[in-house]
Amino acid sequence: MRWIVSLFLFCVSFALQSQTLRIITVVEPPAAYLDSHGQLTGFSVEVVQAIQRSLDDKTVIEVLPEARAIHIARTEPNVILFSFSRTPKREDEFYWLGQLSVKAWSVYALSSNSVHIESLEQLRKVKAIGVVRGDIREEWLLEQGFSNLHPSVNHQQNIHRLRSGRLDLIAYESQGIQHLLWEEGLQTSDVKSVFNLKTSDVYLLMSKSGTDPKLMQVWKTAAEKFRRSGQQQFIAEKWQMILKHYHNINTEAVEGILYFE
Repeated sequence: MRWIVSLFLFCVSFALQSQTLRIITVVEPPAAYLDSHGQLTGFSVEVVQAIQRSLDDKTVIEVLPEARAIHIARTEPNVILFSFSRTPKREDEFYWLGQLSVKAWSVYALSSNSVHIESLEQLRKVKAIGVVRGDIREEWLLEQGFSNLHPSVNHQQNIHRLRSGRLDLIAYESQGIQHLLWEEGLQTSDVKSVFNLKTSDVYLLMSKSGTDPKLMQVWKTAAEKFRRSGQQQFIAEKWQMILKHYHNINTEAVEGILYFE
């Protein structure tokens, strides 16, 4: 039995080494971000790095802007990407290796703003809504017919534009906005949610065009095995405690998936 396991691991390692693999993420705390020492960290980062160790994969994780990252995953083979929302439009574009979290999208304003939003129709009448170029929220709002979107390179830029009055609202998510405010030295009371958009399932995915299906299956099997083993749940519970203790962000860890309120 041992020689079978050893042979399997050897084949896995050989398959990975014979492919040119890229692993890409974007800065979107607490899934992936740079800590005070400039080191990449986050819930999703820890999960992916653990899967890499199980496969003896030494690929360095790249951090890129969202628009560039999703473009690379759509046009190049053997690209792993995280953490990105699974949507009907994206369903057939990528291989979906494993779920990481469930996020809630909202629209935020400065607390001093008296704006009142009760529907998407009212939201369409707002002068300027900040989004990140290539972000799933930009994509979704465009699909809903919004023409008042003002894209930025990252969420930090949107916060600055919101505070300066160049934006009325920004589209983001509950856990990200709280972590971002903390990084910027602001209080959570400085902004408020004015409208809930939707929730999304967030995944580790792989490019489809030109990707070797065998390489994809190696990673998909490893991701599924990692979650079934309980190790992903351990990491999820660890980050559940970190987020509550340091950022007062409430989450629930279920079968290795982090659910954000």
